[in-house]
Amino acid sequence: MSLHDPLAPPPNPGAATVADLQAMDGAQALCVMLFRDWFAGSEGRARVEGVFVEAFGPDAGTMACDAWAELSALLTARTRRPVMRHAMTCRCVGADEAVVAQVLSLAARGEREDAMLVLSLLVPGDRLLSAVDVAERAGIALLRLAACWRRDHRAATAPSPSIH
Repeated sequence: MSLHDPLAPPPNPGAATVADLQAMDGAQALCVMLFRDWFAGSEGRARVEGVFVEAFGPDAGTMACDAWAELSALLTARTRRPVMRHAMTCRCVGADEAVVAQVLSLAARGEREDAMLVLSLLVPGDRLLSAVDVAERAGIALLRLAACWRRDHRAATAPSPSIH
């Protein structure tokens, strides 16, 4: 027999573990990490801005960070329920984190209707069109950032042309 309280509020489904961070593709894992860091306070936001500025330069980096900030603000105001995230050091990915990563990926690839459908899990219908516009800008910046990191990683790990 369990001691379940029928009057207790249900746990927030957005925190439910749905994936492992290491099993996600690079851009989506990066999205989850930036999402977590952004909400880690002013130091986290500064780190995220630094990542964009370092990758794209001051002007384009600031624009990319502005898109990220707008998306983050959208996900903290007037959502269907509080949007959840796991700790920075957690390997598991929560449902809401996976939704955000998927929405950015879809929107950046121009799959707006699918992005709106997935985003409707978090955002009320009257805000979906403007939310997808923001997600598209943030998603494109994220995909560009992931491409920069892949390029830099390949360059850093490329084999030396000399044998000795």
